Amino acid sequence: MARRLIGKVACWGNGDYGRLGHDCAKSLAVPSLVPALINQKFLSVACGGAHTAAVAVDGSVFTWGLNDHGQLGHYTHQEFSMQEPQEVFLPEAAVQVAMGHSHTLFLTESSSVWAVGSNMHGQLGLRRRGGQEWVPRRVQDLVGTKIIGIAAGAQHSLAVSADGELFTWGGDTRGCLGHGRSSFAATQDESAPRLVKKLKGIMVQSAAGGLMNSGCVDANGAAYFWGPYLRQSPLTKAATEANEPEVLSGVQNVKQLALGGRHLVALTHGGRVATYGTSEYGLLGLGSSDPPSPFQPTLIPDVSLEQVAAGWQHSAGVTSDGQLLTWGWGGSVGSESGLFPDQTSAGGQLGHDNEFDYWKPTPGNVM
Repeated sequence: MARRLIGKVACWGNGDYGRLGHDCAKSLAVPSLVPALINQKFLSVACGGAHTAAVAVDGSVFTWGLNDHGQLGHYTHQEFSMQEPQEVFLPEAAVQVAMGHSHTLFLTESSSVWAVGSNMHGQLGLRRRGGQEWVPRRVQDLVGTKIIGIAAGAQHSLAVSADGELFTWGGDTRGCLGHGRSSFAATQDESAPRLVKKLKGIMVQSAAGGLMNSGCVDANGAAYFWGPYLRQSPLTKAATEANEPEVLSGVQNVKQLALGGRHLVALTHGGRVATYGTSEYGLLGLGSSDPPSPFQPTLIPDVSLEQVAAGWQHSAGVTSDGQLLTWGWGGSVGSESGLFPDQTSAGGQLGHDNEFDYWKPTPGNVM
């Protein structure tokens, strides 16, 4: 992926549960092609809490990694994890996959949405909460709606329709579904897709999910963001939150939004990159060993990208000539301690053949 290998899948970083697809749990500090997929071409990849997916040019989907809640969609209760990619059998070709901490969404060519894995907070959209699904289930409440894009947060899900509507469902941790607060509701979780009414009349084009946040971009290039804010209030020093979408000030003409654990990355149509959130570990890519966390998105100087992605505490981007840049935390978090892990294990997810933090977008190693 750091050189021009069209349609190939490479993985690197923490190898717990076989999430790298190399038939072992070994961590890799540089990009390495996934052996089982080397003879096929792929359109996109997705990463979850400890599981991974790839969508091939023919619409087939392969998943691998942790399977403790059935999030791989392989119709089996027996395999706790899978170290080698296996195909997920869907009724038709897939065009996109999105992954949360322990659940997976599939968007197929007929605009159908399918879900599998943990349903603890209703994140599968099946009109019930609890348990898990080992077989991909169709999200019936979206039947008849043309869905053009999906996204997943840790325990919530998002879908964008061709009419520019945004639907969210699952765990409403600190307002990340964007429906506002109701003092009469026993729970704020939603077990079925629900229209985000605050965005009525706005043509949403894409959505993004983070650990406990959500965001979207409209047809005019405005970005919206909700859930707990990624920084502290400058006055109270306490974390603040928004339980309905708010315009993300400080950046315009946005093309793509990516959300991580405690930071976001906004990419403009002109290729500029703005970041927002905590400055720890170089998450913002602003080039200082100890910069203050800004209170609105700040442009990274001298960087132009075509696509961006955000992980738990690191980010990546691809330039117009296919070069991969990464920045942020170079260590790794193990999966054993759950959704909010505090144990560290071998990492190297920045792809620089070490576990150092990088405070500026930096080219990765070639394969």
